[in-house]
Amino acid sequence: MDPVLAWLLDPSDPAVRARTLTDLLGRAPDDPEVQEARRAIAQRGSAARVLSGLAIAGKDSRSLYRPKYGAPFHRLVALAEMGVPASVPAAGALLEACLDAFYADWDDQEVCLTGNLARSALLMGRGDDARVERALRWLVDAQLPDGGWHCWPDQAPPGTLDAWEALGAFAAVPPADRPPRMREAAARGVGFLLENRLGMDDPYEPWRRLHFPRHYYYDALVGLELATSLGDPRDERLRPALRWLEGKRDADGRWRADRPHPDLDEGADYTLRDRGSVKPLVVEDEGRPSKWVTLAARHVLARL
Repeated sequence: MDPVLAWLLDPSDPAVRARTLTDLLGRAPDDPEVQEARRAIAQRGSAARVLSGLAIAGKDSRSLYRPKYGAPFHRLVALAEMGVPASVPAAGALLEACLDAFYADWDDQEVCLTGNLARSALLMGRGDDARVERALRWLVDAQLPDGGWHCWPDQAPPGTLDAWEALGAFAAVPPADRPPRMREAAARGVGFLLENRLGMDDPYEPWRRLHFPRHYYYDALVGLELATSLGDPRDERLRPALRWLEGKRDADGRWRADRPHPDLDEGADYTLRDRGSVKPLVVEDEGRPSKWVTLAARHVLARL
């Protein structure tokens, strides 16, 4: 067997194993090996470590959201990205608390939080929830004329690559379930990514560093995942980002996590208002081969 694939399938991290079986080997969710791995997610491995630090002090929005990025909401986003289903009791209870808290007031929504929570609910198997359906409609309506999104669309600024969460939510909807307006919005959003070359020419250095988990933050691998899942993987405009991704691969075929988030190292030029209370949610060691980054990169290349 391919040694990198064997590394990803190692049962010591059942969350990685389950996602590898479905994303790279095409196994169905009801496959016995997938089911066995999912049953072990809460017992060991990277997702179990995120779950073990989960403590819901209150069900109001501030208690769920602060401090970044160890608060329950941010752990939920990471757990969903890691393939943890809502059937895991702690994860399911947290998802319900966040849906109640953050989708209660539709006069005060913003793209990044709305997209992150909708994507998380979809990935965890709750796409039929009326609150999620409403969030998806809101995200379609929030798209800007240039095809992108901005965290505060009522200010009518141009779109930015780091407001990618709307596309992330659309990508989590099964293709057959995407209504026409969502399909149109997804196509325009992919066009926005490609017109901006997935950020390869932007001076903002963190967009060319690999991260896991992503939380709110964009990097070019995020762009490649969205453009290849929602658009044409053969589009010539993907080539610069694909060359960058290939160049990041180690000699043994693995990819490293360059930074945890928030990535405030050299070239970030980004200020957090509450920086003193912000701590990274570290899933894997910085600068070491990352199973989660490698899995995402292999998934993109498999689509080609």
